[in-house]
Amino acid sequence: MKRLVNALILFAGLGCKADSGHDPDMVHGFDNIEPSANLTWTPCFDDFTCSRLEVPLDYSNTTLGTTSIAFIKLAGKNATADSPSLLFIDGGPGGSGVDFLLTYRTVVGQILGEQYNFVSFDPRGVNNSGLGIDCFSGNAEARSAFNRLHRTGVTNISSTSLEEQYYSSSIYGEWCNDVVKNDSPHGYYVTTPAVAHDLLTFIEAEAELAGRPPSDAKLWAYGVSYGTVTGTTFASMFPDRIGRMVLDGVLNAEQYYENDPRDNVDKMDEAMEKFSSFCHSAGPEKCSFWGPTPAEIMARVDSIIHQLQNHPVPISGAESRALPALVTYSDLKALFINTIYTPVASFPAMADILHQFERGNVSALAGLFHGSDITSDARLIIQCADSYRRNKLTTIGEFESFVEYTVSKSKYIGDIYPIFLETILCRSFWPQLPDSMVVQDPRIGLNGPTSFPILFASNTIDPITPLISAREMSSRFPGSVLLLQEAVGHTVVDQGGSNCYFGHVQAYLQGIVPPSNTTCSQQYIPFIDSPIF
Repeated sequence: MKRLVNALILFAGLGCKADSGHDPDMVHGFDNIEPSANLTWTPCFDDFTCSRLEVPLDYSNTTLGTTSIAFIKLAGKNATADSPSLLFIDGGPGGSGVDFLLTYRTVVGQILGEQYNFVSFDPRGVNNSGLGIDCFSGNAEARSAFNRLHRTGVTNISSTSLEEQYYSSSIYGEWCNDVVKNDSPHGYYVTTPAVAHDLLTFIEAEAELAGRPPSDAKLWAYGVSYGTVTGTTFASMFPDRIGRMVLDGVLNAEQYYENDPRDNVDKMDEAMEKFSSFCHSAGPEKCSFWGPTPAEIMARVDSIIHQLQNHPVPISGAESRALPALVTYSDLKALFINTIYTPVASFPAMADILHQFERGNVSALAGLFHGSDITSDARLIIQCADSYRRNKLTTIGEFESFVEYTVSKSKYIGDIYPIFLETILCRSFWPQLPDSMVVQDPRIGLNGPTSFPILFASNTIDPITPLISAREMSSRFPGSVLLLQEAVGHTVVDQGGSNCYFGHVQAYLQGIVPPSNTTCSQQYIPFIDSPIF
């Protein structure tokens, strides 16, 4: 859910610096594109076209004015003007779809078929789109002070840590509320239902541009992680507008809107334990933390946990004149939760870090916990605006109950997950939103089928959006099916999927719906295979 892929930003940055000398109309940023109520595509980033689509701030009161949504398009090698547009909905909330498509520009056609126009976007409040706000108004000192006060380590690290995190959480919402009140009166108009309506506006504008009736427009989409909430929300609001919809790494949307994501911890320990079995199977040449049995490997992991739980390790930095640091139990837990997102890419790195720890070198752990400090606000603003009428995490008793639940469900991740997710920060948000901006029906789903069946997809062990959430959401959309990929990690696409998986997805896009619970065998093995993305 909370996935900030630095590689995406780096790659997107590289893509922005290409030579534009061959086309004087080429742009490499959205600031040079005029917003328009009509879908107007401008050549951008060398291989793409871009648009800033003007949409109403509030669809129930268009007199309030408009904001703009940044869209980016890449034509498949065999695409034509009549080819469907397949829209990628990134995760987060707060993920940039523009960066997503810039990053995956070389592989989307290979894995999904070259006959489509690939489109993505930055939702309201994100990156290149309108309504983005900085809760601390550029005051880096104030933001840093808040992080120091609030982010005290794993939530049960001390007898006072939970209380400190709960009471300090009110500071964040008060800063955000003040900025909205004084500088950005519609800064909270960034909810997922509003984004779903923006997508309807997009497909209708695209249809009109192509000379087709806007009322016949259908959404073709591939959503990941939080993007599946956008997908299920769109399907609930506009069930007759589904052309194709693949939802990969499925969040329980009802728990998301209630700010009570209990399902999310269901498979975290299973993912951690898979580290030991993959390491053992790979052998000592592939896994530096190898041991004679998986149980022995996990016993050594447990030993490191207990060492840091009782004795943080100082790094003086004196010899190299570097800044001093203190490696803590919270740093180790941050390593665990960041690693389980992408095991094919990250299990070998974690093995190396643990191997070095056993030999007295702890430097790779230094600063990992504070590396996830809050540096931007889009994710929390969207999440808190989405949940403010249904928030089940407001009192200290509710926070204690949530922490107790996560700790009881996950030995390895449960104590860091509450401060990693930061849902407690929503308790002091007070967005004043019209009914059109929020989910009216407490139950996301439908009594009847969508215009084309939704394809829900999940890894068998997804530690962030577990399989139980995919099954639950599929059960709420009659006619939908579930496609399973044997793999560990968050979202099928980020673990590389398999030829089987992408074969079924391509067939689905062509109108062939697989039998529900079709399962593809694992193709990419941690420690053995390199990540393909």
